[in-house]
Amino acid sequence: MDTTATAARRWREELERWAIPEHLLRAAPTDPHRFSVARFSALTADALRQPPTRTTERARERVPSGGSVLDVGCGGGAGSLPLAPPAGLLVGVDQSADMLEAFAAGAAERGAVATTVHGSWPQIADAVPVADVVVCLHVVYNVADLPPFVRALTAHARNRVVLELPTRHPLAWLTPYWRRLHDLDRPLGPTGDDALAVFADLGADVRHERWSRPVSLRGEPLAAQVAFVRERLALGPDRDDEIGDLVGEIGIPDRREVITAWWAT
Repeated sequence: MDTTATAARRWREELERWAIPEHLLRAAPTDPHRFSVARFSALTADALRQPPTRTTERARERVPSGGSVLDVGCGGGAGSLPLAPPAGLLVGVDQSADMLEAFAAGAAERGAVATTVHGSWPQIADAVPVADVVVCLHVVYNVADLPPFVRALTAHARNRVVLELPTRHPLAWLTPYWRRLHDLDRPLGPTGDDALAVFADLGADVRHERWSRPVSLRGEPLAAQVAFVRERLALGPDRDDEIGDLVGEIGIPDRREVITAWWAT
């Protein structure tokens, strides 16, 4: 049996079940899948203020002084800016030009040398240089076809690949909101363990550890929490009062369980 195909197929099929029904997408006033540059920049600022995370520590172990870090799906740079120093060069890859601008600005403020590559991984991998360490934080749940994505990460790392991912889908906590506002259930999978199975089946000697990080949305004003739920559920501002009541009733999680996974190359 081709176990790689089995694990990868399970991941893809479970992830595809998260698709928002077409009739809700058509009616949505804004794109439920869009990412806020301001939010990602705030996450990067938090990462630079706080002590190193397990993910940062695992990456820093294999970054030589003056070495290079490739950050795939870099956003504002939360995964790579804390690595400079010891890193002397940061390479950010993202499919959002606005995110890359924020990444470059954050690197400049930190006095780090950075380059950016605009495009989707692994389609643009051939245009991206090899680095000492490759980091990829909170991206895999957006990747249905995981094997080529991960193979390209491994091929671009001289020393180590380090990924961070939630143990459950990052929007799983919205399941009760979907039930109340759309009468729609959300899938139970895929999980972080499913991703680890794919990594291992690709031949990587995967090590991992589990820990938890704060959910930044919990500390934001109610209006910001309502807006986040509204956008993700493809609703308009006319539902804000109802959503606000549900936020008070259901709440926002204060922490998220995550996995740091890494392997040598």
